[in-house]
Amino acid sequence: MRNAGRVEPDRGRGWRLPSPALLLSLLALFVALGGTATALKGKFSVKRDDIAPRAVNAGKIKKGAVNGNLISDRAIGPWKLRLGATAPLAGEASTTSTVPVDLGGPRATVKVPQGGLVAIQAEAAMRATGNNNVARVYLYEAGSVPNPVMIHRSQATGNFQFRTSLPGSADGVTNRVRGGWIVMPVAAGTKTFELRYSTSGGTAIFKDRVLRVVVIR
Repeated sequence: MRNAGRVEPDRGRGWRLPSPALLLSLLALFVALGGTATALKGKFSVKRDDIAPRAVNAGKIKKGAVNGNLISDRAIGPWKLRLGATAPLAGEASTTSTVPVDLGGPRATVKVPQGGLVAIQAEAAMRATGNNNVARVYLYEAGSVPNPVMIHRSQATGNFQFRTSLPGSADGVTNRVRGGWIVMPVAAGTKTFELRYSTSGGTAIFKDRVLRVVVIR
């Protein structure tokens, strides 16, 4: 005979629904286990394909954290250090001045390290009006060549005559194969080289002017 005052357990219900807090905990665990951790390809180092583009900028690098000892010789090319510059000017310009004047360049700016050498090459097509007049081109840089030095000269009075620089020559030459680079030591710093122009008489006219400057040491 059953005791009327005793409640028997329902043996058909052996489990209970988990609480909401437990469900949330389990969900968080599953998400954590399902995440993917990717190791860097470089062992004890960071390769360039380990970092997303533009993920690291100057503001995220501690001052002094990167120095020359941490950068390989090939990591920074001349285009980043501004060790070379080419300045072309195609349009015509003219002058009647008998002393060197600025006709708008071309100008080429480079950054020269301590003990640096620069190589300079210039070209221009030129002519002068009148008989026996000469068109002249000079190299100028405020700190390195404060007194303009003549590097091209032409007595052409009809058609334009092409001239390119030649070391040791005030006239230049008409053939690039015979031309060359003018090499000179320059004090450290940012240097802007340019071409200037004059005539011995009449009008000197210039076009297709190019100035190339390269730091070679």
